[in-house]
Amino acid sequence: MKLQFNKKCLILALIISLACMPIATAGYNDVGIEVSSAYKVVPESENVHVTKQIIFTNTDPSTTYKRGYYSTFNHYLPQNAKNVKAYDVGKRVVFQKVEEGYHVFQYNRRVWYGESYTFYVEYELDINRNSAVFYILENGENTEVTLEVPAGFDTHLARNGYELEEMEYSSIYRFQRGMDWSSSCLVNTVRHTEHLILSDVAHLQERDVRIEIRYWEGEEVWAQQMLDTALISLPILEETWGMPYPASYDITITQANLTETGGYGGFNKGRAGIWMLHTSSSEILIHELAHYWTRACNFDQLWMDEGYADLYTYIVLNETNPEKAVERRDRFLQKYEDFRDEYDFPLSEWNIPESLDASSGVRVDFGYKKAFALAYELYVDIGLENMKYSNQAFAASGTPVDEDAFMDIISTSSGSDITSIKSYIY
Repeated sequence: MKLQFNKKCLILALIISLACMPIATAGYNDVGIEVSSAYKVVPESENVHVTKQIIFTNTDPSTTYKRGYYSTFNHYLPQNAKNVKAYDVGKRVVFQKVEEGYHVFQYNRRVWYGESYTFYVEYELDINRNSAVFYILENGENTEVTLEVPAGFDTHLARNGYELEEMEYSSIYRFQRGMDWSSSCLVNTVRHTEHLILSDVAHLQERDVRIEIRYWEGEEVWAQQMLDTALISLPILEETWGMPYPASYDITITQANLTETGGYGGFNKGRAGIWMLHTSSSEILIHELAHYWTRACNFDQLWMDEGYADLYTYIVLNETNPEKAVERRDRFLQKYEDFRDEYDFPLSEWNIPESLDASSGVRVDFGYKKAFALAYELYVDIGLENMKYSNQAFAASGTPVDEDAFMDIISTSSGSDITSIKSYIY
């Protein structure tokens, strides 16, 4: 009797351990997992509705001859997924959320060797009425994905390989099975409406400047954030540059899509205003505002223009949100160090395309980080007051400031030896 009891315990332990195996891991070859995912943008409900059909087939040879079975499935869902539900053809499938977004789904029956089990998962992602930014998050190569976007939306996907079908009322993007889903795919889609206006006046050193935010219906929170950022940042930029707002015109900030910004987070078009990607943050706007001063300084080289704009973004943030300033500075400097061996080039040879794509994006991003590293080193070495003196000298020069003029003006105004920055430039 004692031997029989121990044998039963061993069999029961084996069944339990097999049932609890984590089987949704990409590349796990002992089971079959077939996923069909459909993402549908529903602006009227302000959500993306996601439906997944998951077919699990037990092909694990260790479970043959009824030596074990599978009864659970682990699957990752986005952290911001809401209204999650799961079901099969008969009834609700019970699940629980575990750490880092993984959900454990409990099958409604045991899946023995050679058997299959099909169930469905649905959830929603919040979006705005006229803009949606979200990730397609999938796993494995045996996955089929469709994305349906209503007609009238301008859609950009961060990966290729899809088939596009234009319907009367929607556009359908299809990714066939066999594609690698080890990385997520960013979806950025917007529907243009007539721009609404939010405005206020910035009281600056030499005159009042009207700030006008042009935004789409439903983007009021973004518009207010941009207006507040401009009103707070402009006086700080005047003080820290050592120069009043240099332009002769008011400032218009227009919410835009990826096509209109050329793939960049923001674009300062001078008198035509600043065009901001609808997802861009306050830091991007501060950078674009700083370009009013970089242009007044007659900078002839791209690295001066962009390096100083990012440096003064840090300087403004250091007054308004020091924690974010430090985080951004450290992230930029660390990225410069991480990619220097692979992508380094002299800043004197740096240029950027009219628009960004996957092939040019990494080089452009590295250039920004290297230009910031140079500007930040100057800031640390000579201090803010000496930078103000040099900024005033740049503006007073009246001629394009090239590398030699830049070095001469900085050395003269600060009385410092700055030859160390030559290693960035040449």
